[in-house]
Amino acid sequence: MIIVRRTLLLLLPLILLVGGSQGQQNSQKRQQITVATVSSNYREGLNVLAREYERLHPEVQVRIQIQPTNGYETWLRTQIGTGSDTAPDIFNSNYAHGFYERGLTVNLTSFLDNPNPYTSIPWRSSLNAQFLEKQKVNGDVVILPIDFIEIAFFYNRDVFQRLGLDPPTTWEEMLRHAEAVRKARLIPFAVPGDADSYWSGTVGWIFRFFTDAYLRDAVPIVMSRPGDWDYNAKQNANFRVDVSNAMSDATVVSNPERLIAAVRDGVIRMDTARFHEAYEKVREFAKYWQRGFNGTNANSAYQLFLTGKAAMMLHSSATISQLNKDMDDLGAADRFQWGVFKVPPITQSRFHIPPFRGVGGAGTMWSVVKKSDAQTARVVDFLMFTTTPHAAQTLVEETVKARQPLNGPMLIAGAKLPESIGRHFGAFENRGFEKLSFRGLADEQESVWKWTVWAQRYLDGRMTTDECLKRYQQTMVEAVPRVVANNRYDMDPRTKDSAAP
Repeated sequence: MIIVRRTLLLLLPLILLVGGSQGQQNSQKRQQITVATVSSNYREGLNVLAREYERLHPEVQVRIQIQPTNGYETWLRTQIGTGSDTAPDIFNSNYAHGFYERGLTVNLTSFLDNPNPYTSIPWRSSLNAQFLEKQKVNGDVVILPIDFIEIAFFYNRDVFQRLGLDPPTTWEEMLRHAEAVRKARLIPFAVPGDADSYWSGTVGWIFRFFTDAYLRDAVPIVMSRPGDWDYNAKQNANFRVDVSNAMSDATVVSNPERLIAAVRDGVIRMDTARFHEAYEKVREFAKYWQRGFNGTNANSAYQLFLTGKAAMMLHSSATISQLNKDMDDLGAADRFQWGVFKVPPITQSRFHIPPFRGVGGAGTMWSVVKKSDAQTARVVDFLMFTTTPHAAQTLVEETVKARQPLNGPMLIAGAKLPESIGRHFGAFENRGFEKLSFRGLADEQESVWKWTVWAQRYLDGRMTTDECLKRYQQTMVEAVPRVVANNRYDMDPRTKDSAAP
């Protein structure tokens, strides 16, 4: 017996080693699908769906790879842009642009009319047609919009009731409310003013919806025309500027070289009377932000609202679920009732400015990295599975259960938000989307950085409007050759140029 037991003990590591090796081999034989996302985008729901998909397809292993938001774009460009073997199959395409133009991602257009095996109807039937169209790249569907995100003003309902205020319906009324709040010794608006805010946050949003409103009549200058490589007669042929319709130019195709040429040739300028009025109105608005706002980051500004020190803040729809969570975590004495109102329109302008439109759109967006045809088919099948009504509802419910923020409504048919979130969302919807807005030129980083410097000094009162716009105009003109070189534009809108690597 002793000999037998000893033999078994000696054999056991060998058995485990062989079994483990076989297990590893079996695992390695499974076909891999890797989804690389950031921590705020449905991580719990995606893990649930990955396991469901694996049960349906035992030969496939789905990895949900969570990346920090900070540095995600750089990581994507390292993984995808250099053709790394560890490149993900699916990624958040709203964090990095230009991959499709370089032939690195898949054109999904041909798959959309195929039956989805998990719903038995054409795949496109479960997807939002308007957003598919809006997110096209060079006329192709390379981005799948999953949900919707937009901005609006959050307000402290208790403060408003105490001061006898209703949600404002005009921009001028909102500023009068702000004056009343200030007289009550509260901060009217909590606004972050660091560089991130000017680039991708609150201050940037403000300048975006202002410049879009003041440039609505300039869309025909930059839209593609007959003979242009990206001309689409269905979308452009009969377009006429209609400022009464916020969606009138939603699908109009703009030609990037016509935009750059308009800036180069002075057809679109920053030092005009229109920009002068727009910037004056933004600075008037800034008088009601907290003192020292340029030294405030997004979290600090949010805390001013959460703690009742500020009566209003401009924030995204993702803040609804976050604010619900944070209110629940506060003590009963510190909680307050809150509401949301849309960005109200200007009614006093020499230029008859139309209502402000949104700066949001699709929030979470998936793109597929180009690999083999077999891998593309496998990944598309997984995407079909994850864009069914059941899957979309799973993403919502698991995110809510985990107390993670939801961007807003799903852009997948059949999915619904919980009432505690959905009831606030009316202020974010049906406002249209910006078409022309400027903070630098074509997101070229040197021009954005220079604009940020001028805008911060301007809103701080250290620069006049004329001086700010003069410097901004110079910054835009100087950026033209850099944008042309970076994008390899030949400045002929009739030819499709290859983007820079």
